Amino acid sequence: MKKTCMLMTIGLMLLLISGCMGMKEQAGGSQQVIKEEKGRLQTKDIQQKKETAVIETKNWMKQKEPVELPILMYHSISSGNSLRVPKSEFASHMKWLKENDYVTLSPEEVYCVFTTNSMPSKKSVLITFDDGYTDNYTKAFPILKQYGMKATIFMIEQSIGRPNHLTDEQMDEMMAHGISIESHTIHHLELNRLSKQQQEEELKGSKTFFDQRFSQRTRMVSYPVGRYNEETLKLAKEAGYQMAVTTEPGHAKKEQGMMSLHRVRISPGLSPESFGRLIEGK
Repeated sequence: MKKTCMLMTIGLMLLLISGCMGMKEQAGGSQQVIKEEKGRLQTKDIQQKKETAVIETKNWMKQKEPVELPILMYHSISSGNSLRVPKSEFASHMKWLKENDYVTLSPEEVYCVFTTNSMPSKKSVLITFDDGYTDNYTKAFPILKQYGMKATIFMIEQSIGRPNHLTDEQMDEMMAHGISIESHTIHHLELNRLSKQQQEEELKGSKTFFDQRFSQRTRMVSYPVGRYNEETLKLAKEAGYQMAVTTEPGHAKKEQGMMSLHRVRISPGLSPESFGRLIEGK
């Protein structure tokens, strides 16, 4: 009898111990879920703040003449062809901007520049990258962070997470440090070769995707390969974009049309001095 009671007591103790361990593991698992969920909420919170941010322009400088804004066009930060700028050269360009007191802008600020004809600084610039290559994160992003600069990446929806292109995690991190993600359409097709319906799908579809993915108002689109026609301009506006950029050379001006703004192409081999002359329009 005593032996039976002892065995029952030991069994109860083992059940209690295993139950406590299970509760501890369950609690730990719950804490992990809460931690992960909190991370997602924090990311969403940053994105929603970006969407609801109001650009304060009362201290901006009103311009007597129509604003001319340099919108810089980069692609890959590497070497190999005329669209790739080596990291060392990109670093020298950003250093020149910093040493010459240039202010880098977000798409929201650029829209205000053109609609109010005023600027936060007479030396203002929009830095853009087309296609969303991985080296925008591994090479350009650290330099931009070093100087506290804003920039905009025109991302191809179907290229997200593909080899040599940005991942969701990389884009989230960049957005938390002043980098904007805007549209480069869904498939990077030459829009002027597409039907009206196909153009509409590429423009509207990508805007809807980026709006939802980043809880933002996607304001800009970059036309793939700079190809567009009159129908493209109309459809881009109807899709809800506030601005669109082309590969037409020169500083951007409102008179070009908000759906066909020019850019300054940055090619490899530019010394800081030559880069500076392009920015200053000389």
